[in-house]
Amino acid sequence: MRADKSGICALGLVIALGLAGCAGSGSATTTAPIAITDLASIAGKWVGLLEIAGSRDRDDYVEVTIAGDGTYRAASARTIGLLDAKGTVKVADGKLLIQGERGGKGTGTLFTQPGHPPRLLQVNGTAGDGRPYIVRLRPQS
Repeated sequence: MRADKSGICALGLVIALGLAGCAGSGSATTTAPIAITDLASIAGKWVGLLEIAGSRDRDDYVEVTIAGDGTYRAASARTIGLLDAKGTVKVADGKLLIQGERGGKGTGTLFTQPGHPPRLLQVNGTAGDGRPYIVRLRPQS
């Protein structure tokens, strides 16, 4: 079964996209937002947990790839189906603006944090079906 969740990771993000430093641990504390200056500074693979309203306190592990050409793809294998979302991203006013192919939207904020990895990308948005979501992502090394 395939779940229609492109808006969730519109980011979907990536959507973004809880993870606070370590996948699932929530142990790191975000400290300060930093401006995103261009797509090249955040291009690459990000991983983390997606929290979506109505998911019965269950988070989904997601992998989000942000390309330098202004596109993204978010994917997750879920017990109720697959999440495979695509869309576009752009930088405006130091934030990442996400638009999913199926109507979802999100805004990503980059944070510095203590420890490794030193960056956290948090995306707050609305899925294509209107449900709010948060995804917290860290760069995959």
